[in-house]
Amino acid sequence: MAVKQRSPSYPGITLEAAIARAKAFFSAEGKHEALVSTAVGHWKYGPKSSGGLLTIAALKSYGLMEDRGNGADRKVRLTPLGLSIVQDERMVSPERDSNIKKAALTPQILADLWNRYGLDRPSNDTVAHYLKVEREFTPTAAIEIIKIYEAAIRFAKLDTDELEEEVDSAAAEYEEEDESCSVATPSPTFQKAPGASTHVVKPISHIDGEEIANIRVSRTTTIRLLASGPYTRQSIEALVAQLKLGLELGTYDELSDDQDS
Repeated sequence: MAVKQRSPSYPGITLEAAIARAKAFFSAEGKHEALVSTAVGHWKYGPKSSGGLLTIAALKSYGLMEDRGNGADRKVRLTPLGLSIVQDERMVSPERDSNIKKAALTPQILADLWNRYGLDRPSNDTVAHYLKVEREFTPTAAIEIIKIYEAAIRFAKLDTDELEEEVDSAAAEYEEEDESCSVATPSPTFQKAPGASTHVVKPISHIDGEEIANIRVSRTTTIRLLASGPYTRQSIEALVAQLKLGLELGTYDELSDDQDS
């Protein structure tokens, strides 16, 4: 009889889902430990549900949870890494972003793929071949791992750090170019949202770009947003984060004292 192939371990859920489950556990238990049978109930699983055990295994793989004991006495609790993520509710948090990146690459297989390919990843067929032949995963597991890996990169924004040098270089180039330009009203200074790519916004007279928004905000004022290059949903989300940060820091409070009558 043929022996059924069994894959090495890997997180069975995405990082985003794992952090959501960690938050649910924290809401119920805080920093305390709980029996496995109790913990899985916080995620709407039965005491012996395979889904509950898979969730615990995934949280352990991402470094968000730890366990002790065996059988019916087995208990789980969140790790310092897990607690640092779920307790940080700030809108903008470099520490949380850094810890999420760390969690994304804690599973051995995800760290292996990142170290092997980084963002310069070949086709899914090539990656799947590596997982099946060299890492001995089943075909089904290989497909799931690729999806989980891609989701981890997106959620942890591992693809944005590579853009930092390019962004800083563009900003420096613009500052040099703008020294000889006279602008009637200075633009507010934004602080870069952690883990998000920054777009250098030039005065309208110096840019030929696509207008992505033209919003009337008062009787006398319209705000126009122009993109100097290709943009994605992620870049729009980064813009929104920067605007929210500007509001929190009071960047716009003294730009104008005029009120609409």
